[in-house]
Amino acid sequence: MSTIGELADKLYEIRARRVVAEAEVTKIQDEYVKVELQIYDLADAQKTSVGKGKTGSFSIGKAVVPQVKDWDKFLKFIYRHKYGHLLERRPSVTACRELWDTKGAVPGVEKFEKRKINLRGVDQA
Repeated sequence: MSTIGELADKLYEIRARRVVAEAEVTKIQDEYVKVELQIYDLADAQKTSVGKGKTGSFSIGKAVVPQVKDWDKFLKFIYRHKYGHLLERRPSVTACRELWDTKGAVPGVEKFEKRKINLRGVDQA
């Protein structure tokens, strides 16, 4: 069985490894995006949406997604027709906390206490 201190040290060591790995992932993602942009440019120039190499191939697809230009009009439409399904439902944590502090409650919303470990390094002087 481990002590609480040993577990804290292990968690700190794992987080340090994760930070290094995430930095590498960020570099790889940046490289990936650069090559994607090159593919888009070259495919557009060649008027194609497919390509094939020795180990990889691609096809460029399209998807129609919403982009709200006027939130006031959009929300008015939603409220008028009761089309709440047009929104992804997740309350704003910050806004709810503010209303809990100022008004005491938010109708239809209850507080949920989420546990989280706050990990810090220990000064080794």
